Amino acid sequence: MDVDLFIKKMPHVVKELISREAFDNRRSINQEAIALLEEALVNRVGAAGAKRKQMEALLADAVGAHPSASFNHSQP
Repeated sequence: MDVDLFIKKMPHVVKELISREAFDNRRSINQEAIALLEEALVNRVGAAGAKRKQMEALLADAVGAHPSASFNHSQP
């Protein structure tokens, strides 16, 4: 289901840039804004996912390199 989103007090320069992009891409300003938001979110989620995978790989390598290491917090 589509929903409405209203952006209040957008800087004029941002609106102008979206308008120019919309014209270049033969889209309405609304369609261009949606496309830009989708692109930004995909990039952000992709970057976060890639970072998470890198951290998981580093942790797996660290544990694999020291299989006898344990996380016992009761020892000083």
